[in-house]
Amino acid sequence: MKKLVVLTRPKEEATHFLVNTLKDSYEVVVEDSAEEVIRLLDEQSGDLIAVIVDRPNLQEDAPELFDYMKENNSVIFAVPALVLTDEENLEKDLPYLMNPVVDIIRTGDAPEVIKNRVQRASQFLNSVSFEEFARMLQVLPSLIYLKDAKGKYVFCSQYWHHLEHYDDPEWTIVGKTDMEIRKDIENAKKAYESDMRILKTGVGTSYIIEENEDGQQEFLQLIKEPLRYEDGKIRGIIALINNVTEQENLKRKLEKMSFTDELTGLYNRAYMDVYTKTLNQSSYPLSVISADCDHLKLVNDKFGHMMGDEYIRMSVTLMKSILPENSVICRMGGDEFLAFLPKTDEERATEYLKMLEEMEDIFRIRDMKLSVSFGAATLREKGDSIETAIESSDAAMYRNKQQRKYRT
Repeated sequence: MKKLVVLTRPKEEATHFLVNTLKDSYEVVVEDSAEEVIRLLDEQSGDLIAVIVDRPNLQEDAPELFDYMKENNSVIFAVPALVLTDEENLEKDLPYLMNPVVDIIRTGDAPEVIKNRVQRASQFLNSVSFEEFARMLQVLPSLIYLKDAKGKYVFCSQYWHHLEHYDDPEWTIVGKTDMEIRKDIENAKKAYESDMRILKTGVGTSYIIEENEDGQQEFLQLIKEPLRYEDGKIRGIIALINNVTEQENLKRKLEKMSFTDELTGLYNRAYMDVYTKTLNQSSYPLSVISADCDHLKLVNDKFGHMMGDEYIRMSVTLMKSILPENSVICRMGGDEFLAFLPKTDEERATEYLKMLEEMEDIFRIRDMKLSVSFGAATLREKGDSIETAIESSDAAMYRNKQQRKYRT
C-alpha cells in the first residue's frame, strides 16, 4: 500500500479526520517532528507518495522540512507536499504554497475532495517540468529533438554549430524544417527525405553524415524513431544525434589499414574483393591491367632486399604516373599488381600499356633500368566476368614477359 506521512503537533486532534479519510486508501504515518519525516524521506524506497504538513505556520520545524524537500525536488524523483489548514490559519499558511507544496487541504473539505487532492499531488511523484527536463538534457553530449508530422521541429535540447543561427539567443528552431536551418544543404535534404520516409512507413532509421565546416571534419550519427498516438497513428519523430567523429575516424583508420598494402600504400587483395562487388553499370567499359616486375630476384641478390622493395615502389610510381586518377591499383602480393580502369575501353587500355612501356626506361635502380611486364583485358558490361577478365589480362602479361628481353 502506498504511504502518506503527516507532520502534526503532538496530540493534535485536527488531523484525525484526515487520517480516517485516507486510511482505507493509504498507509498513513503520523509524526510530530520534521526530523522524523526527513528520516522517512531518506529511507523511502518508492512507496512514500506525499507529505502532509498540518498548519505549518504553527510548527517551528516545518520550514526545515520544506527546505529539505525543496532541495531534493531539484531531481526527477521528488516527493510532493500538501498543507493541511483551517480558516483561522489559511492566510498564514498560504505563503507555503510553493515548491515543494503543491496544494492545500482545508479541514472542512469533503472526503472526496481530500482524496482527489492527495491523488493529484501524488502525480507529481517521478515527474518534472518540461523546462527542467530540457535543461537536464543540455548537459548531455548528445542532442535530442522532436519533430511534428510535417517534419518541423517542436523541440531541440541544444543547438550545434551546424545550424545557421545557432549562436543567436533570440532565434528558435521551433516550426522550421532542416532545409530552412542547416548550413549543409545536401545533409539537410538527406535529413528531410529520411523524415518523410519515417512518417510514411513508420520505420525508424540510423545513419551517419559527414560535416565539413571551416576545415573541421565531423561525423554525426542520427537515430530516428516514429512517435505515435495511442491508436498507432504517427504524430511525429523523436531523434538522437551523437558526435561519433572519434569512433568514425578510428574505424576508417582501421579499415584503411586492413585494405592497404604497407609497403606501397596501394590497396591490397582484400580491398579488391570489396571493390569488384561494388561495381555498377556506370563503371563500364572496365579495363583490367595485370603487372609483374621483371628481374626482382636479380635486384634482391645484387643490391639487397631494401633495394628490391624500392624496385617494387618504383613500379608503383610508374603506374600512378600513367594510369588515370580514377584507377584502382591493388598489390596482389610480391611484385604482382592489378589495376582497374573504369570507363576505359580496349583501345584506350592498349594506349596506356604503350605509354607504360615507353616510360619505364626513365626509372632505374643504380645501373639497372626498371622493367615491368603488362597485360590487359576489357569488360564491356556488368554481366561480363571479372574473374575471366583477370585471367585474360594475366595471360597477356605473361606473354609480354616472355617476349621482353632482359634488361640490366
